[in-house]
Amino acid sequence: MNVHEFSQKNINHPIFDGTFFTIKKIENDNVRALCILCNNEKAVISGSIQANSNFRTHIKRIHKDKFEDFQTHLKSQPRSSKRKICSDDTISSPVLKQTKLINGSKLSTSKQNTLDSNIINYVVNSMKPLSTVSDEYFIKIINDIDPELSVISRRTLGRRLDDKKIIICEKLNKIFQKSPKIKVCTTADIWSTKHRSFIGVTAHWIDSETFERHGCVLACRRFKGSHTYDKIAEILECIFSEFSLHIEQITSTVTDNGANFVKAFKEFNCNINFEENANSENEETVFLDIPLEDNLTNNFVLPHHVRCASHTLSLLATTDFNNILGPNSKIHYSVMGKCTALWNASRRPKSSEIIMDELGCSLIYPTPTRWNSLFDSLNHLITLRCKLNNVVKCLNLNFVLKESDYEYIEELVKVLKPIAQALDYLQAEKNCFYGQLIPTLISLKLRLEELKNQKLRYLFNLISPLCNKLHDRFKNYFNLSHEADDAILATCFHPLFKMRWIPKSLTEADKERIQLLCINAAKKINIPNNEISTSDVSDDDDNFLICMSPNRSNVLTDSSKSIELQILQFFNDKNKSLTCLNNYPVVKQLFIDYNTNICSSAPVERLFSFAGFIMAPTRSRLSDEQFEKLVFLKGNQNYGII
Repeated sequence: MNVHEFSQKNINHPIFDGTFFTIKKIENDNVRALCILCNNEKAVISGSIQANSNFRTHIKRIHKDKFEDFQTHLKSQPRSSKRKICSDDTISSPVLKQTKLINGSKLSTSKQNTLDSNIINYVVNSMKPLSTVSDEYFIKIINDIDPELSVISRRTLGRRLDDKKIIICEKLNKIFQKSPKIKVCTTADIWSTKHRSFIGVTAHWIDSETFERHGCVLACRRFKGSHTYDKIAEILECIFSEFSLHIEQITSTVTDNGANFVKAFKEFNCNINFEENANSENEETVFLDIPLEDNLTNNFVLPHHVRCASHTLSLLATTDFNNILGPNSKIHYSVMGKCTALWNASRRPKSSEIIMDELGCSLIYPTPTRWNSLFDSLNHLITLRCKLNNVVKCLNLNFVLKESDYEYIEELVKVLKPIAQALDYLQAEKNCFYGQLIPTLISLKLRLEELKNQKLRYLFNLISPLCNKLHDRFKNYFNLSHEADDAILATCFHPLFKMRWIPKSLTEADKERIQLLCINAAKKINIPNNEISTSDVSDDDDNFLICMSPNRSNVLTDSSKSIELQILQFFNDKNKSLTCLNNYPVVKQLFIDYNTNICSSAPVERLFSFAGFIMAPTRSRLSDEQFEKLVFLKGNQNYGII
């Protein structure tokens, strides 16, 4: 089909009217047209009869200065002349044409909105700089895919991110303030760069229907000046108030063992230890003059404080372990020196290439912020023991890994493995509840003591002191003292443990104390009587209840007895899944109240890993507000708060 045949079809389109393009050839639905602006016989553009994007793109890319004239030319033509090329028998009615135009406009708007949303998510989730949208190659990618779409400007992107943060804050406020109010556990930590410090805060709660744990980022805020306890208290209270989180709603705040955090919660904790005060009758009372301005300004109230169990365990595996090495320190530091030399080499490009060629993989090396990485790195070396000396030789390192070195590493891994497993277990964010802390500590101590029965050549004398240090660091939990009551209740009301975790060596008095602790906690739950249902109870069960608390009055109200029966039935239920809690309304509420706490401050530490990527060396001029916003959005996107 030639140009003459084409004109005989009475098809008229402004693109091919000779102003910008003239048709050279048409075959079926394909058009080949010569660009007038190129002034070159070889400048022939191919396109479809049904679409003109190729011709439009050519003008936009090659003749940028004429693109506006091209657009004006198309718009200036009569409506009838701008129809798509089609035969006479396929021309639609005016009504159908209008419908198509409207639908096309809606489709175009929808595609543009989708693109804008995807760009925002890409910048946030991939932690890209906002200048990405100004990159000409990024813009070219979008234009090549669809020339009808446009990339939002950097300024517009900034406004959209502001809007997104506001939407997420409003969503979180609705979650925290819905009736009945949910219980929330928070974590907090401070992260520092060379010139700036930031305090991060996350929040965590349990869904009362699915028993799934949810979380969010509350803030990653600039912390100016010294990290004093009173400033920490002030910033934390400010962040909590922004989300209308009241002290009675927050079950605890989990932090590491830093002295500034410990003092902040000691000074401004909402819990007053009356027992300590009651035992100080013989002490002389001293009255101090407190400045009025201090009394008025430092009136912060912080939630109950829980120390991060993971951080405490990592101190056991590092500080305590090194302190009790004793006679074995010489071989320990000799072996670790060789391992460190290999790990350092794996960080250098040239050495890393040699290691990859020899081993077929890279070495896993420790990171200072994650103690588990040391265990993983040592474990990885053991799997490569047959090849490591070849690597040492190729790297020209002045040592050889002897068989005794491998034996020491194997023993070290064997000793540290229970601690590493406990850390992984307690740092799990989704599937770890506060009730798992005490059973995990008990299991860890038993596993360490089992090592005494193994033939350890180098580290046998280390096991008992390590167990003692473990007990000292977690003595409140091992002794089941009053300070650990919340953890005890969390364990008892967890279907996986109930009362089965209680050590056989526990005295009858301590067992009775735990039973009464559960009953008294249940009586504080405000649940309508018609929801406190119990199945038929045998005489043996009733006798058990009396034995459980022999010192109390035998006269019980129907409500309190029903609660005790429900607790008893739950303890006797062999079902270990969380769904069994739906059969026990009182226990279900107790499970949520006491298991909302998490065992570790790992979530806020993970938040800082995002912060490290966002605050890259090339983005050191990022403002505090912009940095906080990007970390806030990235963290909440990871939690699914969109």
